[in-house]
Amino acid sequence: MTQQNDLMTREEVLALLEIKPATLYAYVSRGLIRARPHEDGRKSLYLRRDVERLGTRKRGRAPTGSVAESTLRFGDPVLHTAITQITPHGPRYRNRMATDLASAGASFESVVHLLMTGIWQDSIAVWPQVDTPPDVLRFLSTYDSEVASSDIGNLLGMVPFALAMHGRGPREIADGSAVQAARLMLHCMAGCVGFLGPKREYVARADEETVAAQILRAAGGEVTPENVRAVNAALVLTADNELAPATFAARVAASTNADLFSCVAAAIGSHIGFSTGTSTQKIETLLLCEPLDALDSRKDRVREYGASLFAFNHPLYPGGDARADLMLQLAAQAREVKGTDAKRAEDTRLTLDFLARMRDELSAHPGLAMGIVVLARALGLPDGTATAIWIVGRSAGWVAHVMEQRTQAFMLRPRAKYGFGSPVETAVAPAPAPSRK
Repeated sequence: MTQQNDLMTREEVLALLEIKPATLYAYVSRGLIRARPHEDGRKSLYLRRDVERLGTRKRGRAPTGSVAESTLRFGDPVLHTAITQITPHGPRYRNRMATDLASAGASFESVVHLLMTGIWQDSIAVWPQVDTPPDVLRFLSTYDSEVASSDIGNLLGMVPFALAMHGRGPREIADGSAVQAARLMLHCMAGCVGFLGPKREYVARADEETVAAQILRAAGGEVTPENVRAVNAALVLTADNELAPATFAARVAASTNADLFSCVAAAIGSHIGFSTGTSTQKIETLLLCEPLDALDSRKDRVREYGASLFAFNHPLYPGGDARADLMLQLAAQAREVKGTDAKRAEDTRLTLDFLARMRDELSAHPGLAMGIVVLARALGLPDGTATAIWIVGRSAGWVAHVMEQRTQAFMLRPRAKYGFGSPVETAVAPAPAPSRK
């Protein structure tokens, strides 16, 4: 389920590389160009990335600009980082697999510290209490609860900007207090989940409360050790995924010496774009909507829009996303907990069975967004909570990348390759006539 504009037809490949069909088949058999089946089942499509890379090799060393252009198109790494490595089994945070950390019950707070500092301290369970600034509380108290509950992503995007006010942004840079600022921001974001819960208002952190417990309580969920561990695992699994578009946006902002709050706000603005973070909302409203016993009738939606709308088959994890698989396992376990609401347990069963069929019949592997939505619903949390968990969790990675970008001390400023129809000729003014004096 690769995006259509990332694929090329046979004729396009032959024209671009100036080769014969037999040569193309040889490239495919040698693994130099990867093929994907056409929807009609009789033809093949070819990955544009592989074709363009091979074309560059055939022409010799490409100019620097051409190399940079190809890497910016979901291609090779363009920045050095020591934070996260992508593996077939999911992201590895500073040499620790995210799935291992989540399965072992490592606290989100410890993982945040690891990402930001490179230091592992498994004893971190809660952070020191830091009160929400009064001006931020006043801002949130006047916010329309109905608007907030239906647009939680944009509300969370405003929290960093609110925290940057009254000189807190410049002080974060001047005082080097990024770690403390990040902790304050994460708990403020967690409190905004309260706009989705029964109170429809900001829920401040309680004494000695973890981020996961605050989210669960704010959303109106049952705060049990099992549920807290499940939300904590979701936060750990979403904490970073290397240079995702929103992460790159955070690094671009950091390279201009913007304060931490503004960098995270830039990342959230990118994350909630139609092609990325809003997939959680589209899953809730277009795919896993009521009635859930009619899920099989939506198989065509998965077939036609699985990658673009619902984030099936992440291109970095063609064999399936281990993070999503772990969250689906946690959802199945939540369904088996004694005393779980019967309808919720049945809805979870129907959902998991449907996803298993889509995997078998369409090779549609659920992505991270699907895992968060199914887990949040299995815990009885309101729709929108999945979006909030993803943003709160990923903010940890954004902060870490901001801090790393600052140490690299250069501005991220690619050049554009101008082109619009025919080349534009620059008009040259005629030379003045020589003076007769």
